[in-house]
Amino acid sequence: MSRCLWCQGTVDMPMTFSQLFFEKPSEKRLCRLCNGLLAAVADSALKCARCCKISDKAQCEDCQNWQERYPDYPFMHKSLFYYNAFARDYMEKYKIMGDCELSLLFADELKGYFRPVLEHSVLVPIPITEQSQAARGFNQVELLLESAGLPYVKALNNVGEGEKQARKNRRERLRMTQPFTLEYPAVSRLEGASVILVDDLYTTGRTLFHAADALKSALPGRIQTFSLFR
Repeated sequence: MSRCLWCQGTVDMPMTFSQLFFEKPSEKRLCRLCNGLLAAVADSALKCARCCKISDKAQCEDCQNWQERYPDYPFMHKSLFYYNAFARDYMEKYKIMGDCELSLLFADELKGYFRPVLEHSVLVPIPITEQSQAARGFNQVELLLESAGLPYVKALNNVGEGEKQARKNRRERLRMTQPFTLEYPAVSRLEGASVILVDDLYTTGRTLFHAADALKSALPGRIQTFSLFR
């Protein structure tokens, strides 16, 4: 029996016969009630096949626009959960208020998603600015991966300045200039590799397309994108 990291309630940990005698059981950090507040992307029948946005079209209007602007990047985006009230509160407490323990909340889900592809993929987290790093003390995406025991390559630098993303409206986000530069010591790890760019939240897609563009000169074999929330 363990405690929910969100509400401190009891987390039931039912185990199968094989887990009881042969396997280490998964570590659930959310109780059944809190878990029910999440909106899993996999549960949605109506979503864009390219970015997981809730849509009744196979390809949403956003993705059609990105396709026109970046015809060389026909990559697919995957997320685990939709951004709802619970996700907003989580991001506020974890990212803004700095409750680092909450990086463990989705460790099991992240391991389950990435472990099958780690052998042939390189995870590249979206970096934050030096100012944000100094103020917050951690990169929230890197800490999510570390808490899940997932290796990653720091291939990008964030040299952007000005107002934080969370304070920008949709139009301001889409107009954002390129904030990323390539970390050249990492180039040898990326050339010809299948790269998965990892972020915490996909809003407009602007950040991930900038990141993909910055990685272009490293000649990766393939670029895919992922965010915890969509």
